[in-house]
Amino acid sequence: MDEYVKLPEEHPESYHSFMWSNFFSHIDIKKENVHILNGNAEDLTKECEDYEKAIEAAGGIDLFMGGVGPDGHLAFNEPGSSLASKTRIKTLTTDTIHANSRFFEGNLDLVPKQALTVGIGTVMAAKEVLLVCNGHNKARALKHCIDGYISHKWTSSMLQMHPHAIVVCDEAACDELTVGTYKYYLDKERGNL
Repeated sequence: MDEYVKLPEEHPESYHSFMWSNFFSHIDIKKENVHILNGNAEDLTKECEDYEKAIEAAGGIDLFMGGVGPDGHLAFNEPGSSLASKTRIKTLTTDTIHANSRFFEGNLDLVPKQALTVGIGTVMAAKEVLLVCNGHNKARALKHCIDGYISHKWTSSMLQMHPHAIVVCDEAACDELTVGTYKYYLDKERGNL
């Protein structure tokens, strides 16, 4: 869904490295079938435009899978992002830089300040979206995602409008959901609905 700007692909915290270490190296996939944004492209705007064209040429995205940030961001669509946005360059918020500093020895100066990211419009065009949300630190984001109003301040809330969105979460992430919402989903899980 995204990649830091000007972080080498081989850097252990690049999304290229993350995806190869945690997913692609464990499945049967050819390198030429992997398409990750290039945060080191000479022309970042063209890289984003070409990415959108490649998605269209492939017939769209079948499944987008990702997590949610503590502030409700999806990919690097920070609070305030357009809900119709396409792949583009985004400047990261101070909150995201602080949250991601844990991957950069706690040093804020080492965290890239920009990233390339698919837009919310790009995600919403996918046939299915799977959002993973775990831990109490994501409870507020989950509340706004499924219990709140659709808002560009909580970009993941747009998934309420997706016809085939799935949210997978643990109990700790549900800590701030209203009781009625929480019980509804428990009943669905148990087959009572």
